[in-house]
Amino acid sequence: VEGEWRSTCPRGCRAEGGVEVKLRPLLHIPYDPDLYHELNAERYELAKTGRIQFSHPEGSHDDRFWALALAVYAAGRQAGPIQAETGRVPRG
Repeated sequence: VEGEWRSTCPRGCRAEGGVEVKLRPLLHIPYDPDLYHELNAERYELAKTGRIQFSHPEGSHDDRFWALALAVYAAGRQAGPIQAETGRVPRG
């Protein structure tokens, strides 16, 4: 997702006077089928300890899932937009 867009806001996200709020995406993920597959393959469940336990299917990887999750966590709420890079050379 790139750029800015206007959205149908849920209750409470309109500014005074009913002006629609502009929303800006804070994460841009390039189109990379392997990356999307890795992000969608991650599993999670609530462990007996009350913590969320993550896993991935046998024979797959979750390195980029965790790299992206840690980057988002490290950026916190004060950071600007995050640009995820795939490390692939664009075909041209």
